[in-house]
Amino acid sequence: MSDDPTARLRSNEIEVPGTPEEVWRAIATGPGHAAWLFPADIEPDEGGAMVIHREPYADAASATVQTWQPPHRFGYREPIGPDRKPLTTEFLVEATRGGSCVVRVVSGFYHDGDGWEDLVDGAGEGWRMALTVLRAYLTHFAGLPAGNVDVIVDLGRPAAQRAAVSARLMELLGLSDVAAGAAFRTPLDAPDLTGTVEHVSEGYVLLRAVAPHPALYAISCFPMADGAPLSANLLARLYGAPAAVAERERARWQNWLVDVRRAFDE
Repeated sequence: MSDDPTARLRSNEIEVPGTPEEVWRAIATGPGHAAWLFPADIEPDEGGAMVIHREPYADAASATVQTWQPPHRFGYREPIGPDRKPLTTEFLVEATRGGSCVVRVVSGFYHDGDGWEDLVDGAGEGWRMALTVLRAYLTHFAGLPAGNVDVIVDLGRPAAQRAAVSARLMELLGLSDVAAGAAFRTPLDAPDLTGTVEHVSEGYVLLRAVAPHPALYAISCFPMADGAPLSANLLARLYGAPAAVAERERARWQNWLVDVRRAFDE
């Protein structure tokens, strides 16, 4: 963490399989980035342009590559909010024993003033979840391209109800009281998935599906912005599936989550 008194930063790290070069391809190239997080256009040099395609969760974001030191440091800054303060994100990759690496993500702001804590905390929570997807991708699907299935549905409930709403969402998916490493199969009235639970935390589950297609499904329940209602958020990456299959999956999950929203309203 920085000693700069203006720093408002959060740090998360995770150990992943692979060499620094393999990890670098996953975090600092467009195809790698899209296979576990968001599609991105990355100009590979300091000062290079970068566009992160976060739809439907948020608008596409323009950023500038701030640090480019392959295969160990990659950072960028993107303007945030009406006053365009730059949100800084930096990846640090360090090799460890046994053919793995520690990936550390530091995100936040460098400026004086209050009022940024919720945004910084939210970014930190988002990276905690995203890094579990990176680990699963590098463990099971490294180097494979992915079809994107991204869905967000407003559940119409305040953030204070997150625990109860998350528990109900997981119940409807047949995932109540599951633990990492457990086999799962969704119930008949939910989209069909079979596989293994990769990670579980409050309001978040990461599933590795073997059927109907090899895939990672990150399902969460939290507000996408300060003051926003809770939403059900799905980020899924299908490996080896045609684009038409990904589009069918997106429609299937969209329809099911809309039905979940109606059930909460009844």
